[in-house]
Amino acid sequence: MLETSKDALNLLLGFSILIVAVFFSWMIYQMGRMLKNVNDTIKGVQHIVSSIDEMINKFKDKAGDAMTYLTVLLKSGQEIMGFIKKQKANRSRKKKNQAEE
Repeated sequence: MLETSKDALNLLLGFSILIVAVFFSWMIYQMGRMLKNVNDTIKGVQHIVSSIDEMINKFKDKAGDAMTYLTVLLKSGQEIMGFIKKQKANRSRKKKNQAEE
């Protein structure tokens, strides 16, 4: 089997090349797993960002609707206050007119 030292050298070279090939294969596998984990992390972050964006858009829509209702309520309140002031003014005029008579 091992008749000369050249045979032993060839056997050791073959074994060394096998070990180097296994090492490089393992390194490439680990790099692939790392890239997959990075990709999964980026997808998770994108999902979170899109969820936050949707929530902000919903809040804007609801805030816009609330502002519309608030504007209507404020105008209605102003009209009611104007009506109440008018009624008070009319009552005070009636009282003055009755007091003068």
